[in-house]
Amino acid sequence: MKKWPTHEAYIWERVPFLRLLLPLVAGILVYRYFSVFDLSVVLAVVFISTLLFGIFAFTKSTNQLVQYLRFASLHIALIAAAWVLCYFNDIRNDKDWFANKQAKAFVARVVSTPAEKERTWKLEVEVLRTIDANTVKASEGKAFVYVFKDEHLLNIHQGDTIMLPDKWQMIKRSGNPFEFDYAAYCNRNNIYHQQFLAANEIVLFAKTLPQNLPFIQRLHNWSVAAIARYIKDEQVLGLMQAMLVGEEANMDADLRQAYSETGIIHIVAISGSHISFFFLLITFLLGWIKHKKWQWVKYIAAIPLVWVYVMMSGAPPSAVRAALMFSILGIGFAFDKSSHSLNHLLATAFILLCAEPMWLYAIGFQLSFVAVLSLILFYRPIYKLYVPVNVVLRRLWQVVAASLAAELLVSPLVVYYFHLFPLQFIVANVIAYLFMGFALIGGVLLVALSSLVPVATLLGSAIELIVSVFNGLVYGLQNVNPRAFNFLQIDGAELVLLYVVIAGIGYYLLQKNKRGLYVGLASMVVLLSLFNLDEWKALHQHNLVVYNINKINHIELIDGKKHWVINTDTIIDERKKNYVLKPAHCGYGVWNDRRYKNDRLFVVRGKKVLVLDAMDSGNSKFPVDYVVINFAARPEDIAQVQATYSPVQIVLGNNISRTKQEAIATDARTKGINIWTVSRNGTFIL
Repeated sequence: MKKWPTHEAYIWERVPFLRLLLPLVAGILVYRYFSVFDLSVVLAVVFISTLLFGIFAFTKSTNQLVQYLRFASLHIALIAAAWVLCYFNDIRNDKDWFANKQAKAFVARVVSTPAEKERTWKLEVEVLRTIDANTVKASEGKAFVYVFKDEHLLNIHQGDTIMLPDKWQMIKRSGNPFEFDYAAYCNRNNIYHQQFLAANEIVLFAKTLPQNLPFIQRLHNWSVAAIARYIKDEQVLGLMQAMLVGEEANMDADLRQAYSETGIIHIVAISGSHISFFFLLITFLLGWIKHKKWQWVKYIAAIPLVWVYVMMSGAPPSAVRAALMFSILGIGFAFDKSSHSLNHLLATAFILLCAEPMWLYAIGFQLSFVAVLSLILFYRPIYKLYVPVNVVLRRLWQVVAASLAAELLVSPLVVYYFHLFPLQFIVANVIAYLFMGFALIGGVLLVALSSLVPVATLLGSAIELIVSVFNGLVYGLQNVNPRAFNFLQIDGAELVLLYVVIAGIGYYLLQKNKRGLYVGLASMVVLLSLFNLDEWKALHQHNLVVYNINKINHIELIDGKKHWVINTDTIIDERKKNYVLKPAHCGYGVWNDRRYKNDRLFVVRGKKVLVLDAMDSGNSKFPVDYVVINFAARPEDIAQVQATYSPVQIVLGNNISRTKQEAIATDARTKGINIWTVSRNGTFIL
């Protein structure tokens, strides 16, 4: 097969895995929107296009049409093959999926430590069998079970086998504007169902002794216990357990927010930064191997030690992804004399996506991939801008250059997903790099030497001191970032354009090619135009929003770039409300101007809306278009509201239980009343 001249298609020749990765990604995206295709049809497409490619590949003709057909048949085969990978990865297509079976009860295993919530315990379970009358069938699939708290402690632990009733509910979006789509996130992990149960509705089928847990989980639990034995400060303990072994249940919420707003949240979740640190540490310790012939030993020796750390952390998906990535990169560096890092990275991504196609949508995978990509592309050019003579300054500049290089491609994703840009990221990352080194090394030594009580006690005290000082610095840096940088908003099209701008200008600066500059500047003009359009829409918006926040009724009137709070619960934790409200305020562009309105009757887009705080005992009747119920209503109250105000629709807020909402909604439907229940239908937006 004829190759492109390297001066005409440099990237295709030097980075051949790009040719495989692009159609693989395209096929995964096709499955997302066209998953209803028949498997046999797609398999036929794979077979026919592969056959055509084989015919065209061995055709000696230099006809341009033949070359186009060869290219098209290969890529159609790869895209269709990627679709097939997604099909077999999707649990819904498995005949043994428990949701595809009729059953009265389900036997399931608890696969992770129960997580404590405000009112429930959250269990992640794996269904093993279904029971229907006297028939027991093998099944599979994961789900969530929420057990309501009562006066008794939950007597269910990881590894236990339990029996569940058939009360499955689909995991749905809450419908809040600009929210993180939790339902889609669960679905991509093949979790579609959940149950809300009282403790007496669960039957403990079989207990699992700690020694019968899988080795990885036993190692993880032992590590968690070793850290807790020698670190007494709760905030330090929560951070170290999260950062070192991935146990985030005890992580302080305020500290997590501070880490997020300073741009160093990546050091909390075990991911690429941890694996790369250990990888580099091990290769540094083997730095005495100088001969080029034996350089591969450093990379190969680091791989098994990195996997030991991953097992110690409980092998969470983010750590497994990162370890796989660095293992493949390490093998590539060890045995590939060309040492083309970009091709190694793309090969890693290709292998990972073949193994788990839905990782393409995982935020952790995206951030890890673009961070390494950004370092490969931009680290050396940035580092060469200034090369200090002093060794200490040189090391410091290496950290700064790496932080700048990684941020170039990571920051657009951070803005897109988390709505913030930490302006102080350089200072924070330099401090975090030094802290992370001491903390991770100290933590690993603490776990390894936990049986030596005097040494472990001394290590625990030193870790507490270092972490406490670092946390104080983080809290100080948190207040440096301008408030506006915590409420940024871009959509998918703007994210793509932003990357085109970076790619075009970067290509011009690195390769001195003016076409890159023209593309970058043209994309920047389009991007600024979209920003102006967003601003115009924000200035002219007028919406009523009844949010879907658990157990409270929060109502806002969005008017231009202002938002008026009509009703809210002042008792509930503001952090819980902001989990829902911050994305909405960023999306609407109203984060900077909050006001309170005491009026209960107002006009939205020409429609009259009444917020009713109590039943009107009078006989006055006047028509409105919408009534928002803001009190603990009864079924008979809804009929009276309909008779009094004749609304097109009644909106039932979230300040009464789901059971009562369901009862009210059922009664209203039997009487022909159009009712919207926020807990079931999602956020109401007029």
